Amino acid sequence: MTRTILRSTVIKAPVETVFTFLSDPTNWMTAFPGDSDVTNLDIRPDGVGTSARWSAKAWGIPMHVTHEYREVMPNKRIVSKASVGPVITFSLEPLNGSGTELAVESALEIDAPLVRVPAQALFARLTEDDIQGMVANVKSLLETGKKTVPHASEAKFSQTLTWSDSVTIAAAVEDVFELVKDPRVWLGPDVQISDLVTTPEGVGTTFQASWKVLGIPLKTTHEYTEYVPKSHFTSKAALGPVFRVEVAPGDGGTRLSIRSDTVPRNMAEAAVDALIIKMSERGQAQQLAGIKAKAERRTGAL
Repeated sequence: MTRTILRSTVIKAPVETVFTFLSDPTNWMTAFPGDSDVTNLDIRPDGVGTSARWSAKAWGIPMHVTHEYREVMPNKRIVSKASVGPVITFSLEPLNGSGTELAVESALEIDAPLVRVPAQALFARLTEDDIQGMVANVKSLLETGKKTVPHASEAKFSQTLTWSDSVTIAAAVEDVFELVKDPRVWLGPDVQISDLVTTPEGVGTTFQASWKVLGIPLKTTHEYTEYVPKSHFTSKAALGPVFRVEVAPGDGGTRLSIRSDTVPRNMAEAAVDALIIKMSERGQAQQLAGIKAKAERRTGAL
């Protein structure tokens, strides 16, 4: 699937001036709203092969992508490919009165599930506001020497970041459910549980969960919002993620599945959440293996 964004504007400058401006990637990279840095600039004589590293920060985490000019047609078109992210095409059309129509297209191939995409890629998924702001700033920089859109907007992020995995356990469904309904089991030993308050019906059970990411202590409140004995339960975290723990008969035992879904509020949170998911994948697999071993020991399957 290709996600394409197209924006255009009319600039009061000759096409040669606009082309020269865009021939240096520093100019349009820093034209994006917000603060960014451009390093490793390498301008080639015929334009093709020109490259630069574009850097910015999302929630304090530095993000980097390198762009390289793959096609350059003087005074007509520049095609720039990101190392991670979109292909950006600048198309120029001369107008009467020494003006130029500039069209900017950002095209991104989206193939992998979002949970498999590293934070770098999320940073590179430019929003419509990003492209619109960059086009407006290119126009204003050429006409006035100043940005007209200096600050980045808080772009909303509507896609869901998902992690899920499962394991088959040689134990009865009811035995596995009785074990994993305890948050100290399904969240694993790296998460400290406190203030656990259970309800007879399961729904409304609450607790505090504390853990560390990159050495940073985090804490949130969980509440069981759905609870069906011997089947599944859903736990909603105040910080955002929704967890679903499910058991079902399978392969002569029980299939235990755990899934988490997070909808970040913006691109910065998306980058951080995706990074956390990627970093913790191995630990989550070990966590499932630990639950399997514990359940099978309890039932004497091992």
